[in-house]
Amino acid sequence: MKAETDPIADDEWLLRRVRIEKFRTNKVPIISPNAFEPRIKGRDPDTDGIRFYRAACLEDPSEVLATIDPKRWHEYGIVRISVSLLKSLQLSVRSKPDDRIRGHVVVPELNSVDYESDKSRFTWIKARLADHASEDENIVKQPTAC
Repeated sequence: MKAETDPIADDEWLLRRVRIEKFRTNKVPIISPNAFEPRIKGRDPDTDGIRFYRAACLEDPSEVLATIDPKRWHEYGIVRISVSLLKSLQLSVRSKPDDRIRGHVVVPELNSVDYESDKSRFTWIKARLADHASEDENIVKQPTAC
């Protein structure tokens, strides 16, 4: 397991929580591109960029659900995205430690302020990330119906 202070390597995988409604069983890609848009409103907008977690810093991928009420874990899936893909899209990954979950990082270019001012600029990036996340090997955990 890597320390959070270790540099983020191009061959690393990042994990992202995805709500059940962003998993589409009747469409391709399976993961909606909207799973990769910054949160604009609410109590915690993504002003610093969308959030991921470094898989190499976690013992188990399900640790990314730690900040969610366990009664709602079934509403979330987990997908993985490679750092090399993000870099190929001209995106960066920056460590942003969080006491609740190890390996917390953000992608600063995908922030709520820029997204709200020009959503169309993000369309192709979200689509590419959704395509990648929808590949079978990149769906780490599917949400489950109750």
